[in-house]
Amino acid sequence: MAIVQFTRFKSDKPEEMIKTAKQAKAIFEKHGAEFLRLSRFHTGMWAGEFLIATRYSSWEVYGKVQEALAKDEAFTKLYAHTLTFAELKGRNIAVGIDL
Repeated sequence: MAIVQFTRFKSDKPEEMIKTAKQAKAIFEKHGAEFLRLSRFHTGMWAGEFLIATRYSSWEVYGKVQEALAKDEAFTKLYAHTLTFAELKGRNIAVGIDL
């Protein structure tokens, strides 16, 4: 049962979003996330916004990663920097259903 967290940001600085997401990817995966991916909406009500999706193998792993991120100085600095050029618009968590 995979846990996927979706986080949307609005920013008019795509190059900075990509640079920051690359740095975040290394941090998240170091702490146990299966992946971090960056996408940009091209249609719909969120057109132009960015979506960061991170996936975890279980709730246990999700919790461990979140706890590690809270203690990670590099992540804290990176997130603070992100908020200087991007606005957090929303965050959702989806739980996979094994078929």
